[in-house]
Amino acid sequence: MPRILIMTSLILLLWGGRAQAATLREAFEQAGPLNGYDRWVELETGAVYTGGLMIGRVYSPVTERFVMEEEGLDVRIVGNGAILDLRGEQICLSYCGRRLDISDCVITGGGVRFRGDNDPGLDLQPVGSVRHVTFYRAHDYGVRLQGAGTGITLERNLIVDTVDTGLDFVPSTGMPGPNLPTGTAIAMSVQTGSYGWPDVRENWTFFSDPALNGDDLHHFSFL
Repeated sequence: MPRILIMTSLILLLWGGRAQAATLREAFEQAGPLNGYDRWVELETGAVYTGGLMIGRVYSPVTERFVMEEEGLDVRIVGNGAILDLRGEQICLSYCGRRLDISDCVITGGGVRFRGDNDPGLDLQPVGSVRHVTFYRAHDYGVRLQGAGTGITLERNLIVDTVDTGLDFVPSTGMPGPNLPTGTAIAMSVQTGSYGWPDVRENWTFFSDPALNGDDLHHFSFL
């Protein structure tokens, strides 16, 4: 999808000239299998989809168990220049050895997160890709890799004015982590020895505030 189409969609969003939005979850639920994916989500050019999308398990620090919303699915989101207004939520592939590939869309008010673990005997480390996505005012992070790395590609994304919302939360405790600041365009797992390196290439990040733009840790960080 040409970059000009994505930027045009972003301008339309900022002008407020958009039709009534469907939810991203509805588009996901209506999608069927295709090309080896369990859900092939084909979005409409220029359409607006609201809300986030959680795929996989959630860890409960209260019960110290994984909440089985689902065991995970292989998902492809073909953006076609659509606008995803996440409204403070995320697109998250969580604690499952499955795949999420998303491309060619505008994401605002949220981000994409791959969250996993490498516990022996469990397949909890997700893979996938984020390609040709424009992020505007992403909450917390544009892309966050948390307990994930190998098998993930981040390529030619544009991430502008990521929003610092305070400290991120530690999944095992549900408490804010003192070493988990938000406001980074791309945040990768610090435990690369355990989770491996993602393939990160030709991404562009920018902050309109010169002080933030001059701080490397707002562009890339290891958490």
